[in-house]
Amino acid sequence: MLAFANVKNYVLMMSEDKNICEGDALKMTKISGADAMFQVMYDWDIDHVFGFPGGSFDSGMNAVHNWKDKIKFIEVRHEEAGALAASAEYKLTGKLGVCFGSAGPGAAHLFNGLYDAKFDKTPMVAIVANVPTSRQDIDFFQAFDEDKWFLNASVWCRQPKTADQIPVIMDEAIRQAYARKGPAVVIIPKDFGWQNIDDNFRVNYNAHVKDNYPAPTKTSVEDAVKLLKEAKNPVMYYGLGAKGAGDEIKEFAEKFKAPLLTSYLGKGIVEDDFPAYMGTIGRIGPKPAQEVQNYTDLVVWVGNNSPFSILWFPKNAKVIQIDVDPAKFGKRHKTDVSMLADAKKALRAIIDAGEERRESPLYKAAIADRENWDAWQTSFKDSDESPVRPEPIWDVINKEAADNAVFAVDVGNVNVDHCRLLKLHDDQKWTTSGLHATMGYGAPAALTAATVYPDREVWQLAGDGGFA
Repeated sequence: MLAFANVKNYVLMMSEDKNICEGDALKMTKISGADAMFQVMYDWDIDHVFGFPGGSFDSGMNAVHNWKDKIKFIEVRHEEAGALAASAEYKLTGKLGVCFGSAGPGAAHLFNGLYDAKFDKTPMVAIVANVPTSRQDIDFFQAFDEDKWFLNASVWCRQPKTADQIPVIMDEAIRQAYARKGPAVVIIPKDFGWQNIDDNFRVNYNAHVKDNYPAPTKTSVEDAVKLLKEAKNPVMYYGLGAKGAGDEIKEFAEKFKAPLLTSYLGKGIVEDDFPAYMGTIGRIGPKPAQEVQNYTDLVVWVGNNSPFSILWFPKNAKVIQIDVDPAKFGKRHKTDVSMLADAKKALRAIIDAGEERRESPLYKAAIADRENWDAWQTSFKDSDESPVRPEPIWDVINKEAADNAVFAVDVGNVNVDHCRLLKLHDDQKWTTSGLHATMGYGAPAALTAATVYPDREVWQLAGDGGFA
């Protein structure tokens, strides 16, 4: 009898707890799907969004108004500009940008910016409106299979099945964009954005950590040092993956007497006036880089996946390749030593383990070649020729730009002049559309730069096509 009484009391307690839980549920705060999406962005420390209004995104615009004191809305004049601005944000800051577009044509205008982000491995999130769920798949006005549209232009694409999933999907989009290094797309049906849901989702933003790539193995360092010792004319060829390793790159060049060559996106990691820096290889770069690469017998290949690099260097040159992505090893040139490691850590290990080299004939010739090239370019800086030469213009930019200026570079002949004539130094930054190389990148990127660096000087560098 006592046991039965205890069971009865337990059942009564459980029933009371259930009633309490149900009561709490009835009192739970409600929030629209669109507002829940903005709450996720705010929890991820996102304080602005680029976009262009549209009727299919009216719930989102209502959220823009509700969150105006916490998340700044930057209205662009075309959805493509918003997508390019969002892509530029990570390139400049290491923090993803967010943009949005309306259903149908508005969504289609996002593609150029999404492909820029995908090709340049740039995390961003695009919010795309869709027609109401009851109007999908029946040939309705501005209705398309948007999930299929964006699969190729993104690294992750989802449309929630219920309004309750919106905050979960938005949180996952941000995580996937960072993890997969590319654009994530969230498709929001019009009715879901207005529907009220429980305000019970919060992100775990503090669990997100910055990239922390490994140190090289002892064997790979020993193998690299051996090749350096045996080489007659070593050079270093680095790209954007060497960002943050500028001091180690210069120390490497000085200790091992290695001329420095870059892909275009590697410009600025080492200041342009560093004596051993020959510049970018290829038609947009200066003469010394092109000449030096022909005579090397060892390339220290760091964080570089330039598609044009299949055209450079002697085929029998040996390669020490440093990268954090194993898929890159041997992709552009036969590799002799693969170092799956952070560029900064790998170069430091080689510098500490290797013996200082004497200047090789190639190194001496490279330094002289660079000096000759600089003198030739300088001879035109006061030119009054017509049509105007680029050298006088860029000489003014070099003199007037602040030490922490940000340059938003469009695509076209401006890249040739920027690559050869802009002398980057100190804390200056720059960005462009790299592998996708889309014209029209400069203005949106300048907008982003002015937004994220309000106290810094921003220069938009564009030709007549990009300016138009």
